[in-house]
Amino acid sequence: MISQQTLDHARPSRTRVDKPEFAGFKTELINPELVSTTPRPQAFLVEQTSNWTLPTHFHEEHQFQVFVAGGGFLGKHPIEHLAVHYASPHSAYGPLISGEEGISYFTLRAVGDVGAWYMPEQRAHLQLRIPKRQAHGAPSTHMTDEELRALTQAQEETLIPAEESGLAAWMVRVPAGQTIAPPTTQHAGGGRFYVVTQGSLLRGQEELLGLATVFVSNDDKIELQAGPNGLQVIILQYPLAGASSFIEAQKRNQTGQSA
Repeated sequence: MISQQTLDHARPSRTRVDKPEFAGFKTELINPELVSTTPRPQAFLVEQTSNWTLPTHFHEEHQFQVFVAGGGFLGKHPIEHLAVHYASPHSAYGPLISGEEGISYFTLRAVGDVGAWYMPEQRAHLQLRIPKRQAHGAPSTHMTDEELRALTQAQEETLIPAEESGLAAWMVRVPAGQTIAPPTTQHAGGGRFYVVTQGSLLRGQEELLGLATVFVSNDDKIELQAGPNGLQVIILQYPLAGASSFIEAQKRNQTGQSA
């Protein structure tokens, strides 16, 4: 399965969200409800209003976030531009605090999830005995558009070192007009999201300009073909377990135990 969408094309879906825990906007790029079997990729952009604190919370599926604008803090750690954050199911993180300019970030899941479980009010739902993992990474350098256009050799930077579980993340830059293979790992992952953050990615007859997202399942591969202004892309590889639904697996286990 390969699913893709550009932010410009998705903009009509941008909606205002006002809740006790969150204020801002949400733009759906890839909707998991359109797919009946796993993986059911999900991608949306969150624009959190300025000076707002999203409480510590957790989700029930494997998740990446990519911070693309604004600034603030994740817990006690300042959020860097194009930083990535991974959280496994039932791994609580936060609070997520936006600064004066607000903060914008992609939420990306190989299997879609809805809602969040906030701490400490919903601590009873948190599964304490399952393994939990969080990981962070950020690019060490940033390029202007002019520098990307002038690039003559592909660059690859590891953001999250590859783990035995399959978890990994990279930033890759490709000179204009060139095509390269994406990074590989020794251990299989659970699918990948490609987030175009600068320049463009050519996919057949379509030019995917930043900010665009592409999900590629375990069974498929893509090449990184840069557009006329070069390509900068963040690649997020899920653990192998992320290819299937944690929620559905828990339900099957409960059914088996009660049979």
